[in-house]
Amino acid sequence: MKKAGFEFRDHTADVQVRSWGSSLEEAFSQTAYSLIATITPDLKKITPKVEKIITIKAEDKEALLFDFLSEFLYIFDVDELVFSQIYVSKIEKFNDKYKLQATLKGEKFDLDKHEIGIEVKAITYSFLNIEEKHDSTIIDIVFDI
Repeated sequence: MKKAGFEFRDHTADVQVRSWGSSLEEAFSQTAYSLIATITPDLKKITPKVEKIITIKAEDKEALLFDFLSEFLYIFDVDELVFSQIYVSKIEKFNDKYKLQATLKGEKFDLDKHEIGIEVKAITYSFLNIEEKHDSTIIDIVFDI
């Protein structure tokens, strides 16, 4: 398996993705890239003009991932932003909750510049799995389209 990345898997009605990285943070970043690549397939066409820093808190890692990815859908719907640089700097546990900090760089979606992919309606918990090992993390998730 490559050091970090994602791949789309066969699914009858929705988009199923497997993402991986050498750390939980890297795997979360790759999962976010897969979401953006679903919305607009060629990430190389996204210029990192705008920077957003986000913080997400949740009760467990699965809810953290769900909320993290849902934030991308919210930002896309409200601000029309897509991102080509996604860096999850830290995921930590404190007081029985998880906290994520990430820096996102991208630009406003432009029909003349960016490819139209598949509209993602929501992130789902179906098939959601986070498997952490000593030197890698694998995430499986389904996007509702």
